[in-house]
Amino acid sequence: METEFLKMDLFFFITSTVVVLMGLFGLIILFYIIKIVRAASRLIGTVQREADEIAEDFKEIKKDVKEGVHDMKEGISTATNYTKVVAGAGIVKALSALFEAYVEEKEVSTKRKKKRGTKKK
Repeated sequence: METEFLKMDLFFFITSTVVVLMGLFGLIILFYIIKIVRAASRLIGTVQREADEIAEDFKEIKKDVKEGVHDMKEGISTATNYTKVVAGAGIVKALSALFEAYVEEKEVSTKRKKKRGTKKK
């Protein structure tokens, strides 16, 4: 019977030791898990802040591009207006040249008619 108590004591001692060691290993593992979770949390916070900054930068870029497009449209509109003015001036010059040529031809024709009329008399 004494050996049975010795066996039970030995069993409970070994079991208690294993339970305590498993508890210590569990605490150590829990400690590292907490460290990993904190590091991941800091990393996620950093990534979130950077993502927000990138989104803000893209908003500014989008705004700058829209302003650039607006400026480009104004430039094209101004250039188009200048082109219209230049084209209009070209048309006016061409019409003026045609009118001058017509007037000169009319004068030459009138002079020819006068010369013919004076030759016949």
